[in-house]
Amino acid sequence: MYLFHNFKERNDLCDEDKRLFATCTGPAREVRKGSHLAREGEPLECLHLIEKGWACRYKMLPDGSEPITSLLLPGDLSDSGMGLHTRMDFSIKALTPLRFTTINPESAERLFKRPRILRLFKASGHMSHNVALNWIINVSARSAEGRIANLLCECYARSHAAGLTYKGRYFFPLTQLEISDVLGLSSVHVSRSISKIKRKGLIENCDNRQIRIMNWSGLATLGGFRQENMEFLS
Repeated sequence: MYLFHNFKERNDLCDEDKRLFATCTGPAREVRKGSHLAREGEPLECLHLIEKGWACRYKMLPDGSEPITSLLLPGDLSDSGMGLHTRMDFSIKALTPLRFTTINPESAERLFKRPRILRLFKASGHMSHNVALNWIINVSARSAEGRIANLLCECYARSHAAGLTYKGRYFFPLTQLEISDVLGLSSVHVSRSISKIKRKGLIENCDNRQIRIMNWSGLATLGGFRQENMEFLS
């Protein structure tokens, strides 16, 4: 996940680790919103490291719906790297204009031989698993307002960890339709619930598809979101 954001700045890696990582990632590529990085049923031929913009994993259902199963933010990997060459059981597409680099299987094998880097890949997979479990709880056990509040808190916490927030303000490009695909709600229900959260003074809209969290404690409580450090909005 965001463990790979600003890789060159990590102080838990030696210079050789950083040099090797730089040589093992391909040149940056840019694609438009809606472009696919990988499709369901195809072999996973490389890892995608998100540098700018948001992407998602989604599953195509028989009725044509495309529920989003996870979000990929800057610093996230499309996979932990352990499933290369296996057939994808989901698709990956850009939710915004996207910039990313790739890591091919041969380069991944070289990186896995470095204990500190391998630890990051494993930690990334563990974090993805934890986020997935939280999404299951969110959809199955929370009200519509609670689901949205939890999602807003999660995306803020992940953006903050990647150094992409400022005084409670962060990039949140999801449309109401995309939020409904994430949370299993109708677009009308999403719209009404967001309006209620705003009226409670918990969030406000900003320019350029950004949101400002006005009351972190209240939003986290509404969404049942647990974050050890709640001082990061100062």
